[in-house]
Amino acid sequence: MDFLETQEQTMLRQAIAEIAGDFGHEYYAERGRRGEKVGELWEALATGGFVGVNIPEHYGGGGMGIYELSIVCEELAVHGLPLLILIVSPAIAGSIIVKFGTDQQKQSWLPELATGQRRIAFAITEPDAGSNSHRIATTATRDGDVYRLNGQKYYISAVDEADDVLVVTRTGTDSETGKAQLSLFVVPTDTPGFTMQEIDMEMVSPENQYTLYFDNAEVPVDRLVGTEGDGLRQVFEGLN
Repeated sequence: MDFLETQEQTMLRQAIAEIAGDFGHEYYAERGRRGEKVGELWEALATGGFVGVNIPEHYGGGGMGIYELSIVCEELAVHGLPLLILIVSPAIAGSIIVKFGTDQQKQSWLPELATGQRRIAFAITEPDAGSNSHRIATTATRDGDVYRLNGQKYYISAVDEADDVLVVTRTGTDSETGKAQLSLFVVPTDTPGFTMQEIDMEMVSPENQYTLYFDNAEVPVDRLVGTEGDGLRQVFEGLN
């Protein structure tokens, strides 16, 4: 196996290093101390086409892969500019939608993910489950043309910057094992019944952590990603 990077990957690393060098860690830290975002950095990455390097070309992305997106994340971190939203939005959410989304969902969400116009946070962890998917308690119950979400998520990154949240829910329980049958929903952050509360953190970062609350939050059925009850496989496609 060849572990040497290709010329294209090396050029990508150099391009990200150049952008990161224009900002530097002090920019990141100062924004974090003031409770501000790093919008200029995000715009620079988006303009260069680097936010969606792993999104297929026919949806406006770079047509590369997770390795290339990891190069973007690594080079930013080397310069003191780590961005969690790159991991949860184009990496986790993007990968899941590419593989399991309907044609309509892909056409609606992937082009804007690729250009950085849309950001999707990812919500799996819960106070009593962590990221143990078998113990997830947040439920989604079908009611005609909608699902009703109820429950709580914990330590969810950058929700205040996101347009939507990809939420992992329990839609059933396996009768033999007692484990959760999971389903994933792309939930707009302005959905009635969905609220967030910032978690006080000791670290200095422009990206915040949140507790999310779902109180009978109504989500249309066309925002179910993949097959109901098959969410465990879908989740690990993104996490892996």
